[in-house]
Amino acid sequence: MSRGRKSPELRCLIVERHSWETGGHQQQLQFLLKEASAFFGPTERSIRIRVFMGTARDAVFEKAITISREYSNGTRRTNGFPEMGSVPSSFVFFQESQDADTYDVSWQEDKAIVAARYHNWSQGKNSQYGRGRLSTIVSAPVPRVIDRI
Repeated sequence: MSRGRKSPELRCLIVERHSWETGGHQQQLQFLLKEASAFFGPTERSIRIRVFMGTARDAVFEKAITISREYSNGTRRTNGFPEMGSVPSSFVFFQESQDADTYDVSWQEDKAIVAARYHNWSQGKNSQYGRGRLSTIVSAPVPRVIDRI
């Protein structure tokens, strides 16, 4: 369970990844400030991630990454996660686990079905690249493959 959490209920942050993400080779994933603070806490911090692909039972890899400080555009970002540059335009899931400060990470490219399945989306600011990203926090567990609304 995450630091600072009193409730045993696990949550999942779902954030849209655009094809034009920031950082060298698009390796950073931006989070809306409100959702990042509600989910990861209000300050920069290190977390451990376990990355899953598709329906695999085991993580492809584990590593420590940083959830950044607040940037002037009102976002926070992943740092130290160059593999994110290989993730296509999709919804990325950061699901809390029973292990302190450890999150299971996966993604789904069928953005329409993910957007239709979950509610209470927040939308970031539009930019020169297109509409602002969507994000929401939902109760976990979230299935790794979502093929139904």
